[in-house]
Amino acid sequence: MHLRLTDNRATLVSFRRVPQGLRLRVHHLFLEAPDDVVRAIARYAARSDASAGALLEAYAREHQDLVRRERRPGKALRSRGRCFDLRAVQSRLNADWFDDRVQVDIGWARRPSKGRRRSIHLGGYDARLREIRIHPALDRPHVPAFVVDYLVFHSLLHAALHEEDGDGLDAQGRCAPGHSPAFLQREDTFPLKDAAQRWLQDNHTSLLRG
Repeated sequence: MHLRLTDNRATLVSFRRVPQGLRLRVHHLFLEAPDDVVRAIARYAARSDASAGALLEAYAREHQDLVRRERRPGKALRSRGRCFDLRAVQSRLNADWFDDRVQVDIGWARRPSKGRRRSIHLGGYDARLREIRIHPALDRPHVPAFVVDYLVFHSLLHAALHEEDGDGLDAQGRCAPGHSPAFLQREDTFPLKDAAQRWLQDNHTSLLRG
């Protein structure tokens, strides 16, 4: 069994059977759970025991304060920009490439304070919040739509692969700087990937000023 602790607020306990055994993902709120709750996790993962699932839900409700909330409840991300509607982009790509399986939030990141920057984080997926954020410097008329599509696809792919095998993210639950061979292989199937990367490289300086 491979156990992974998460801060996923949407799914507190999940499991998947693979040829190597059982992959179990458990929210950190269960770290201090009593023995009967731990045994319920085992029954739930072993045979989808309904009574065990009910016990886990009851325990989670009693310990809601341990479920991390880093954004105020009810405060949605701003997805509609001046030039691009990120939610529409996500919906289209999710349907075309992921069979609508990737259920995450998306929005424009907050505009950074003015000043000279040497680097820029154009977008990424945060597993702790289950959200994708794209840099507002890309919400401009001169930015090709396929560049925004590529960045959203890239982030959706991180989310999809993380749900499948738990890999591809750093210790803080964000997109890791390196990419696995499986990630690169699936990313290579995306049309205009190379063109998008070339455009981002050629316009890096102007994006830094944005």
